[in-house]
Amino acid sequence: MQKLLTWAFASLVAIGASGVSIAQTTLGDKAPENIPVHSKRIKPSHQQTKRQKILLKKAKVKHTAQYEFYARIEKAAKEKQKLLKKLATPQYANPLYFGHKKMPTKNPPYKMKYCKECGIRH
Repeated sequence: MQKLLTWAFASLVAIGASGVSIAQTTLGDKAPENIPVHSKRIKPSHQQTKRQKILLKKAKVKHTAQYEFYARIEKAAKEKQKLLKKLATPQYANPLYFGHKKMPTKNPPYKMKYCKECGIRH
């Protein structure tokens, strides 16, 4: 019974003390303002030296077997695209060539000869 009374008395004191502490910290009718907390990291004021920059650089490893494989594949694909683009255009796009490698010379009518390649006089 005595334990029950001490427990009840202690709980009443705790409740009363918390009520007193709340009453002391309240600002009347105003609600307490939340203080903003900065989540961003503060940048150091000093600048890094050249040695520190070199030491803190991450290594760019590009000489792995997988990297070299993909580099070869990309190079071959580029070459194939160039070849296809070249083959897509007509071999002799200019009609003045008449199928010749070199453009045939224009001769005066009395000097024209029959051409074996294209079958035209020029």
